Amino acid sequence: MIAAVVVGVLVLIAGIGTAGSIYALRSSDDTATSSTKAPTAPATEGSETGQEPGLGSEPESEQEDPVQEGPEASEYPAEKVYDFNRMCDENVYYPEQPKRAGKAPHPVVLLVNDGDGIRSSNGTYYFSQGLSDPVKNTWAPESPAKVQMIACLDREKVGTKIRSCKYDDPKDLTVTLMKASWRLRVYEAATGKKLLDKAMTGDDKACPYFVLVGPDKKIYAQVSDRAAVNALKNLVKK
Repeated sequence: MIAAVVVGVLVLIAGIGTAGSIYALRSSDDTATSSTKAPTAPATEGSETGQEPGLGSEPESEQEDPVQEGPEASEYPAEKVYDFNRMCDENVYYPEQPKRAGKAPHPVVLLVNDGDGIRSSNGTYYFSQGLSDPVKNTWAPESPAKVQMIACLDREKVGTKIRSCKYDDPKDLTVTLMKASWRLRVYEAATGKKLLDKAMTGDDKACPYFVLVGPDKKIYAQVSDRAAVNALKNLVKK
């Protein structure tokens, strides 16, 4: 029997003016699981050949399915961009997607995990490339139909303090901005082939206008939009 209790509190506040904040607080308490030992099966008597209990031919060993190495094909096509999270987190590709072939540009989605286990699509990082629909459909398509590449950006390590960031809503809230290192992986959506694996630094060290803050009141330097575009541009434009 397993019992679980999860308690969550989420408070969101947005500020206006010189600074603003979104303040989130989470807590959880999971009860431990327990199990009882299964009863031992009674010993069986010998067979008609007169063999003693426990003697005789050895049972056939169970055959285990071989473990598949490398990415696996999805059993269903991608219906939403967020389905591509499975490529980042489960090594699952989508054979129905167009391959990265032919004339550029090659559409890509950028899926970011800030270390909280929640992956989101970045739909604004490409603004330096233009705001037209063709540009948007290349760098941050909302439909998965023409996506050729999946870019996974994950925060991996946290460094030392950069500065303190002060916010006026909630009043007198001070948050610590920390250094962070990131990893960018890019895959071909149709095959799972890895096209890029790059270590990146959180080079955006300014205090953000809006923040999501945990109980430790720490936030982490992000990969800047400019750095993200620069890392992807050769794969997208060539």
